[in-house]
Amino acid sequence: MHRTAFDGSIRRRIHFFRHGDVSYVDDQGNRVPDSRAVPLTDWGREQAALMNAYVKDLEFDRAVCSGLPRTIETADGILNGRGLSVETMADFEEIRSDQSRYAKLTNLNDLAYAFEGAHLPGARYGEGESFAEFEARIVGGLKKLVQNMNWKSLALIAHGGVNRAILGWASGGSLGSFHAFDQNTCCLNILDIDQHPDTGEIRRTTIRAMNVTAYDPVKKNVDKLALEMIAERMKAKVG
Repeated sequence: MHRTAFDGSIRRRIHFFRHGDVSYVDDQGNRVPDSRAVPLTDWGREQAALMNAYVKDLEFDRAVCSGLPRTIETADGILNGRGLSVETMADFEEIRSDQSRYAKLTNLNDLAYAFEGAHLPGARYGEGESFAEFEARIVGGLKKLVQNMNWKSLALIAHGGVNRAILGWASGGSLGSFHAFDQNTCCLNILDIDQHPDTGEIRRTTIRAMNVTAYDPVKKNVDKLALEMIAERMKAKVG
């Protein structure tokens, strides 16, 4: 049976995770040729195992990932032992940049703070996909999931940019708040969506938790942004 809100709306919960730690940069500071294909690092696999224990008391009746290797591997780690099959939806793939731009990148600030202008008309991420097109893709995918009323508690294993887009939509900030929602590797966000019991129309969204990491819940050892961390790894090449 679905949970209900005070006004009788059906209340469903989405737990959306970022994938575990990966390395988009080799030991020489070069960007890897295909960021879509990177696997988790040993630390990324450990993060997924820690999150598995952290959410052991939560119930999921549906699981979805983007289908990129790092989300498949993270989903396997987080959901291990549940006997829950994981569906793939390409709608939730990460925002796409032009991979060739990294060879000519001279100012690492352009990478470290690439999300700050997401709301500007025509803005693109790394000379690739536009933020507006990306947001439309993510929100469209989310609404596809919500239209199916056969689940109550969903696990979605996706990417940092994907999660930012969801949080922006849910908060009403859209792309204007895209830069403000940092996402550490293997973090958990929780979103409740209230829907009309007859039509399924979305009545309200409530963010219950954001960027929770099993390995450091209070961010004691986190002071760099996710993109700043990538920029740090590229310093050897550009510097």
